[in-house]
Amino acid sequence: MKGKIVASLLLGFGLFLATLSIAWAGELPPPGSQPLSALLNSLEGRELGVFTSTEFDDGWWEVKVCNAGACQKLYIDPRSAEEKRRRNADPEDELPPANAKPLSAIVQSIEDRGLGAIREIEFDEGFWEVELRRDGRNIKLYVDPRTGETRR
Repeated sequence: MKGKIVASLLLGFGLFLATLSIAWAGELPPPGSQPLSALLNSLEGRELGVFTSTEFDDGWWEVKVCNAGACQKLYIDPRSAEEKRRRNADPEDELPPANAKPLSAIVQSIEDRGLGAIREIEFDEGFWEVELRRDGRNIKLYVDPRTGETRR
């Protein structure tokens, strides 16, 4: 009887750890993923509109793009960089200025400096707000859309 209780507790604890590791793994792109800058550069080449945000969630890069007042959220495979689906999205986002650097260039600059793994980017209050993960810590940067200069 005592052995069954111990086995049940160990099994429960193992399931808890497995669930926790899946949750942690889901917040960052998996190994072998395309760099986010390359993925965004490819999308920019399709001239879909103005990018307002991107977030890694549930195993996909979710990229929001707006054109003529209508917005869509694209779901992009992080490894193949293929668009898997899209849906209409709320058009209430603030847009970067017309003379802003391409989002791919902003992201490339962050990747080149090794500041951490990008989890989310959103244009808000005149700046790109970038959430990174490095050494188990969350870091937030604010990036000027015209110059690419960063501040914390």
